[in-house]
Amino acid sequence: MRKLIAAALVSAAVALVAGTAVAAGPSVTITSPTAGQRISAHRNPYIAVAGAASFAAPAGQTTRFYLRRNGCGTSNDDPHLSVTSGSDAGDGCGLVLTSVVGAGGTVDQGASVDYPSSDGMPLTLDASRTVTGTIDLESFGITDPVAAGAGVVTVSVDMEALYQGNGVQIGSDSQSVLVTPTQTSYPVTFAIQPNGALDRADLSGIDLRVHVEGPYAFSGYIGNSGKSWVDVPSWSASFAQSVQVSLDDPSFTNPVPARLDGTSWSVAIPTPALGSHTVYARATQGFGTGAAASQSFTVTK
Repeated sequence: MRKLIAAALVSAAVALVAGTAVAAGPSVTITSPTAGQRISAHRNPYIAVAGAASFAAPAGQTTRFYLRRNGCGTSNDDPHLSVTSGSDAGDGCGLVLTSVVGAGGTVDQGASVDYPSSDGMPLTLDASRTVTGTIDLESFGITDPVAAGAGVVTVSVDMEALYQGNGVQIGSDSQSVLVTPTQTSYPVTFAIQPNGALDRADLSGIDLRVHVEGPYAFSGYIGNSGKSWVDVPSWSASFAQSVQVSLDDPSFTNPVPARLDGTSWSVAIPTPALGSHTVYARATQGFGTGAAASQSFTVTK
């Protein structure tokens, strides 16, 4: 199950990266060589390529993902996380079959339910703050004046990130709640201290697994339609910043990384053959790539 989820997240990440690459992003300028500059190969075995770059400043924020579900046990059933909320056809889907458990018995949905992100990605995680959320646990209601749910229910959540193509654990939490026949809805809050190794990491996707178990009856349903969510501490922009340089190749097939010093960048490249040449530079921030800048120059003897 987890591998299938990761594969789906990889496919979504590829589409997101492709979309980000053409969007507005970081910018770069070239100040050396200057336009039309003539450079002597005899005197200059290397050419200093330099310029300035601009990046978005990361600001702390919180990204809320809602638990969504398009159907319940049908071909349209698609549990997922989304940054937008709305009415869900699968609202109140059960994790377990409605059944009566005897004294000391336990109902356990071993397969759980996974909610992979469908939008809101990529995301730069702030692991210094806590992930929080609410799972709306619902019981099966019977004609007034009482509901049918009864027993102790343990709700466990496990969060995973897709980072550099691999599934990495963010963290987990578990909370128990007493279900009584007088109430049908129980907002179960949870808190996860994120994996410190993922601090400021650029994530391609996240997955929230919900597991419900315990000696209970007529409960174990999840309320969607805006009633269940997870708040992920994040940054508005990536901390991963770089500048790439390419000689006579606007497609950057084999780019050379430049050295960044604040907003300035530089790199020395071997002086090419005699004749006209064009140097290209572009800035990247996280999954975003800005438009390339170019400068033409001529190499002489």
